[in-house]
Amino acid sequence: MRRVDVDTVTFEFGSWELAGDQAGALTGIAQAIRSALSRNPNEIFLIEGHTDAVGADEDNLTLSDRRAETVATILTERFQIPAENLTTQGYGEQYLKVDTQGAERQNRRVAMRRITPLLQGQNQQ
Repeated sequence: MRRVDVDTVTFEFGSWELAGDQAGALTGIAQAIRSALSRNPNEIFLIEGHTDAVGADEDNLTLSDRRAETVATILTERFQIPAENLTTQGYGEQYLKVDTQGAERQNRRVAMRRITPLLQGQNQQ
């Protein structure tokens, strides 16, 4: 399934919290999800959390999980996206956007995928 990088938000080093202005930057994503849900209320979206390459793999995996959960919580609480339409997964530093072993803000991000066809056993559309 195609991935959409949520370039409007990135995280501070070692943090899974978003500043208030960054949470507001999720408005476009929330509108797109709401639009999809108005057509099909059973749509499921995967929120992927990512980190940069600094730190231990296990720590980065936990941190990326928390980043994905933070975005899901904001979408649910602030934008009223039903929690049952969202799922989260952290990938740590597995999929760096910028290939560097250093601290890189662009790698501390989330991405989203519409995974409904996967859950229904359909081919990619």
